[in-house]
Amino acid sequence: MKNDKTVRKFVSSGGVTAYKLPVEAFENHVTNCYLVMDDPITLLDTASGRDSANQELVDCFCRIREEFGEKATLNDVGRLIITHGHVDHFGGVNFVAEESGCEIGIHELDLSVVQNFKERLLVTSTNLHFFLDRSGLSEDRVTKLLNMNKWSKDSFKPRTVDFTFEEGCVQGGQLIAHHAPGHCPGQVCLQLDDILFTADHVLSHITPNQAPEAITRYTGLGHYMESLRKIRKVEGIRIGLGGHEEDMEDVAWRIDDTLEFHEGRLKKTLALLNEPSTVAEVSLGLFGPREKYHVLLAMLETGAHMEYLYERGQLVVTNYEDVDKEFNPVLKYQAV
Repeated sequence: MKNDKTVRKFVSSGGVTAYKLPVEAFENHVTNCYLVMDDPITLLDTASGRDSANQELVDCFCRIREEFGEKATLNDVGRLIITHGHVDHFGGVNFVAEESGCEIGIHELDLSVVQNFKERLLVTSTNLHFFLDRSGLSEDRVTKLLNMNKWSKDSFKPRTVDFTFEEGCVQGGQLIAHHAPGHCPGQVCLQLDDILFTADHVLSHITPNQAPEAITRYTGLGHYMESLRKIRKVEGIRIGLGGHEEDMEDVAWRIDDTLEFHEGRLKKTLALLNEPSTVAEVSLGLFGPREKYHVLLAMLETGAHMEYLYERGQLVVTNYEDVDKEFNPVLKYQAV
């Protein structure tokens, strides 16, 4: 990921000003929040909620006053919109809400992430456990990865959300929501005239990590690629502003490049499945040896691509007899 910590000012074709507020959510992991000078003044995302991240968010407001003469403070925020239910984007929701008294909105498919956080985390973690158990990793490795997955999340306190939205105009103001599931169930791209806030759906350099829909509904590579094609058709976009990295002058080109990347990864995945192989074996072939949390990211990405191929009849499970005899056995797949 290419971090960019420059505070920037953008003005839409309709004359609405927006500011990029880059916050280091976790070490060497910058999340771009955006302040939209709409009515009401709207903040898009909050970063992680760590003390250091909260302070950086406040500092960004100081910087827009110093660098651009903008008088707005965090207390002036009347509305907070969460672009999707990942903790590096919503973790600071309690801090922002308590400082500003703002209303909180999120797409309905990610409502439970913020409002019923512990329940959602438990269900997702259980599904992740099933996935990792049948992936071919050792029991010890699975336990370590599950613990890593919960890191930084256990401290979040659920927050009541004031409103949800689906597709189209977001309650109050001028933002238009384009639902783009895949990376996250409730992922939205938000349009402000000729500006598109792409969140994690489209990024300037990297492609967002994918995970199997078997873990969380409305994720999965199929949903993601379908959503990319949907956003590709949105007209009149001059610039794309992502949830990480740099702004994008040609969102359509970046979407085409992302689709091409995943098509290439699907071909590489198929090429590794001439013989019966587990998800762990294919992951090693795709990414090589990984350390710590990157092992989990590689497993999820591999699982998403193998799930896509399996659902479309390009893979078969070769040890299906084990499925009849055992509960959640390690699965071996092979290209048809």
